[in-house]
Amino acid sequence: MKKYTLLIALFFGYTVVSQTDIDRILDIGIDNAHKFSEDYFAPAGESLVNIMTNGWFTSGKTKKLWHFEVGIVGNLSFVREEKRSFVLDTREYTGVTFRDGQTRRSVANAVGANAEDVVVVINEGQPSELEVVLPNGIGNSEVKMLPSGFIQGSLGLIKSTEVKLRFLPKFKAVKGAKIQLYGIAFQHEFTDWVFPLKRWPVRLSGLLGYTNVKGFYDINTTANQEVILNTNSWLLSSVVSTKLPILNFYAGLGYYFGSSKAEVMGVFEAQNLDGVAETIVDPISVKNKARGAKATFGAVVTFGVFKANMDYSFQNYSNLSLGLSAGW
Repeated sequence: MKKYTLLIALFFGYTVVSQTDIDRILDIGIDNAHKFSEDYFAPAGESLVNIMTNGWFTSGKTKKLWHFEVGIVGNLSFVREEKRSFVLDTREYTGVTFRDGQTRRSVANAVGANAEDVVVVINEGQPSELEVVLPNGIGNSEVKMLPSGFIQGSLGLIKSTEVKLRFLPKFKAVKGAKIQLYGIAFQHEFTDWVFPLKRWPVRLSGLLGYTNVKGFYDINTTANQEVILNTNSWLLSSVVSTKLPILNFYAGLGYYFGSSKAEVMGVFEAQNLDGVAETIVDPISVKNKARGAKATFGAVVTFGVFKANMDYSFQNYSNLSLGLSAGW
């Protein structure tokens, strides 16, 4: 159960890492640690950018003026096997080698796990030689699926335009970890522009959405050491849906992009490449970007003021989205 609690924290603050793991990364040298962290955290940030572009729409129809809807959205993102590891090439690092003499090896990233301990040697053959066991991912096991959820509402504005807001207040996800989320989107219906389009059996609209997720994790509260995360994702998508009374189908074709930033803040003690212990302040700050196309297909059922929907998005990290809402 603890593993899956950590996975939930992973989505909103994806670098929930132990003190030991941080020490392992820093022990390979600060420049090496930056290089390693970029590859290690990249899929976690990329998956977060992907998943937060989902759940924005269930119809090409926009709400009438001041009509509203409020509900909850849940997402389940799927992590492909090749996204759970990266190739560490020691030639790109300073003073780092594998004990068996290999120069390239696949190692776990933040959503992966090594089958056995992967040991690198710092300054092999020198008095300052040090062996470092590279960290596994979150929960020390492979992550194949990543969940998330939030509250979302929408309100009809003038001229066939609708504003949508999503929100997750800052709260403690697991011990020492806090997360928060907010987002805004605008959807405009094109089928209301000219009368002939209103006779079509489908509705067409466009959507622009933005989501920000922040995570805070206390590595050591007494030493004021923490991980701070900030992820931004954007979606630009077309939306089409049917006009049936109860069961309707919808689809979207869009483009997403975004960035993530992970910072390890505080004062740390680590050994440098000369074998000398040193004090490091705010040692790691890495940024990653993600972008790509996506296609969404789904269905929504209406029961009076209630709606339930399910859709699947084909994108870099494919996603299943479920929603339940009520409105007028």
